Amino acid sequence: MDASVDADPRDEPAPFWTVVGLTTLSAVAVIALSRVAGASNWKFLLLGPIALVVYEVVVHEVWWKRWWGAIPGAAVGAAVYFEGAQALADLVGRAWAEPVAYVAAWAAFAAVFCLASRWPAASPGSRPG
Repeated sequence: MDASVDADPRDEPAPFWTVVGLTTLSAVAVIALSRVAGASNWKFLLLGPIALVVYEVVVHEVWWKRWWGAIPGAAVGAAVYFEGAQALADLVGRAWAEPVAYVAAWAAFAAVFCLASRWPAASPGSRPG
């Protein structure tokens, strides 16, 4: 039997460079828009990258056992943001530290999410439905 017929596309991991790149660009765009609009509201700052991750899950049908990586990704992203903002504030000032830490945090979130999407791969007996 042909292995490509039995392969479940939901077992494919999230495309690393695409997801990390798009999430990072989305975070840059959100920061730029927030600066132009003068909005520093957390709901606004979370909108772009979260929408992109949801889009990735929906479009590529990432199986629920694959997107568990959002939890450790969020923890790593939060650590990068809060620790990075503090460290960068001493080096470049608070005005630049916040946006750089924000973008770095979303890049870290996406990287952890993509790496985690590689495990666990579904075995033939564990597919839903």
